[in-house]
Amino acid sequence: MCRVDLCLRPSPGPLILVEVLPAGSVLTRLLALGAKGVWVAPGPKVARLLAESLGKEALLLGEVEGFPPEGFHGRLSLLDLEKTEVKGKEAVLVAPFLNASVLPEEREVYLASLRNAKAVVGLAKTLPNPTLRPSGAPEPLLSAVVALGFLQKRLSPEAQSLATALLKAFPDPQEALFQSPEGQALHKEGRTEELAWASLIGVDPVVPRLAETRFFPKETYGLSQNRYAQRYVAWSG
Repeated sequence: MCRVDLCLRPSPGPLILVEVLPAGSVLTRLLALGAKGVWVAPGPKVARLLAESLGKEALLLGEVEGFPPEGFHGRLSLLDLEKTEVKGKEAVLVAPFLNASVLPEEREVYLASLRNAKAVVGLAKTLPNPTLRPSGAPEPLLSAVVALGFLQKRLSPEAQSLATALLKAFPDPQEALFQSPEGQALHKEGRTEELAWASLIGVDPVVPRLAETRFFPKETYGLSQNRYAQRYVAWSG
């Protein structure tokens, strides 16, 4: 059995966080391509602080209206990653939804998307009572909820929830991504092919696992509030 959390409550056990867009699929792909680790930052300032501490091996990725901020190496793009040297590097992603969807006290966290769904289902069957949470909770991203429904049906075929109900409305994953606000944002930027790549099921055999959470006190770093960044590595059973 697995529990679904749409309210961002502390998980009592293992947490499977689901995000397809805008950053979840990119994070998984980075690890599949050989990145040593991937940091998730809430915004550009914390991302730059992380990159400074990592030195030359840092790969800084983020975007504002489809373009990378000044000083960044690229944007959040599955297509662009295929032309980027990532093996052995530490990537830093600006991904506020993904960052805010993990509570500081949570330690056993795995990241799921459609692209690594097969590997996630295999892992989830070995975990004691995992919790499934869509990115963006308590106001979850539509694409994340549909992907969560997809995973829940494969783990518990008889399960009934908001996520499985949405899955019935969007039986085609690519259509679900296209109709979501995050998918529409990519479409308006002329990046519809990204949706096709993100909707591929089970093509990445990697499950990211939370390895570290770093605290950034607002007084020390001149931030508007205390911030956290999370580092993920490829899970190895």
